Amino acid sequence: MSDLNEIIYSEIVDVVEEFDYDTQCEQYNRFFKNWRKNKQNPFAFNFEMNKKESVYIEGRGFKVPSVADAESDVIGSIMNVFGIAMLMWIFIDNILGKVIIEILDKLGVNIHCNFLSTDLYGGEKERVIAIVGISIMKVIIPAIYLIAKLKIPKPVRFMNVMNHPEELIRSIAMALAVGTVTSLPKIYTDKGSQQIYSYFMKLDTDISTWGQAEFLIYIIYDTIVISILLGIFYNGAVFAALRQFGDGFAIGVTAFVAGILSQDIAEMPAAIFITIIASCGMLRSGSIYTAFFVRIAYKLYVFAIAIIEANDSSTTYLDKNFFMLAVFVISGLVVGLSQILIPKRTFYADYVSEVPHNKRVRFAIRAYPFPAVALVCILAMILKQVF
Repeated sequence: MSDLNEIIYSEIVDVVEEFDYDTQCEQYNRFFKNWRKNKQNPFAFNFEMNKKESVYIEGRGFKVPSVADAESDVIGSIMNVFGIAMLMWIFIDNILGKVIIEILDKLGVNIHCNFLSTDLYGGEKERVIAIVGISIMKVIIPAIYLIAKLKIPKPVRFMNVMNHPEELIRSIAMALAVGTVTSLPKIYTDKGSQQIYSYFMKLDTDISTWGQAEFLIYIIYDTIVISILLGIFYNGAVFAALRQFGDGFAIGVTAFVAGILSQDIAEMPAAIFITIIASCGMLRSGSIYTAFFVRIAYKLYVFAIAIIEANDSSTTYLDKNFFMLAVFVISGLVVGLSQILIPKRTFYADYVSEVPHNKRVRFAIRAYPFPAVALVCILAMILKQVF
């Protein structure tokens, strides 16, 4: 009888039931499974079939449904939405933000810009508010679009049960270690020039005129607000939708997108690795708050390096090296001890089908407008290097 059940089971394909739900808490799994079972949702992968049955398709006759076709359709739908969100990000960052500044300039606000560059001119407070406002818009508007479009319930798009707090500590330590390694090329290029590794370099504005209030506003924004928003964008709705095809697939796609959306070759490695650590930490701890804290810890570390480097004393070079070495050693020890002390568990849900992983990646890459947006980001990186 058991052999007969195995034969019958092998002939039935139900991707929702075949997914590994043992890696997260029961509440999350219940909501995740219920969202996936909605057959009217084009973003939910809920393919079912009996291998002995076929369906009639007009113009093509009777045909056995294909898992590959179902995966291609759903991945394509998700990546289409993701691509549009990325396009919003780029449009707000490079065009809409400048249009808003020009409008404010015409209305008498002391701020203006040049469409051919990213420089901002005007009053101290006006420039800081513009920088903060535009960069928040470029993240939060695409994030809201993703949440609204994918219709993923809050308990699924925000893992909120900290099952393993120790994984939060390990993830932060890993982020600091990776931050040290990815910082080295920027710090020791061009004879260690401070201009190469300026925390504020990406602002493209004269920060020497900023006051304490402007610095405080920007630091709070960059280390806390933007870290949380990036966590929501990369580890929220789109991550939940992509993990239907396995956690490894979701981690890989979001990390790649984080890298190209940085639009900066120098920032790309850190963006990729921090996104991987944040995603893995979220899955291992069970809470999206881990992803937030990973990004906050990394930003604080970068800011600390910038503060040390801004010191004009003769011991700056030694202090910077000592600080980085100390952080790397301590974070390395924490990671090493956690590998020994924390029990081994299964944290990553895998999805296995007749479709190989590399083909699934091709489904994602070719989903329009994702390839076009990715190409624009890559061209932007090249242009920044040239000019």
